[in-house]
Amino acid sequence: MVDLEIVLIGAALAGASLNVIRGNLKDSTAFKPRLFAGALITGTVAALAAVQVFDVTTLGGIAQTVLLGLLTGFSADVTISKLKNK
Repeated sequence: MVDLEIVLIGAALAGASLNVIRGNLKDSTAFKPRLFAGALITGTVAALAAVQVFDVTTLGGIAQTVLLGLLTGFSADVTISKLKNK
């Protein structure tokens, strides 16, 4: 069985990556690897915080852990992106 903390971190990285892809699709500029690396760092930090806050072993399963990770990574990257634009 895969460790649920690793699943959460992986899903958060996927969520942050999805936000970068979403931003690239609506923007006409070229892909920026620096922004993508920043999104992965943001997603990792948010996932580590989520692992500390939530006891992921009591969430009920891998599907709920993946959903929490996706939401964590995506929302953390959206928040950082919006704060940088102000």
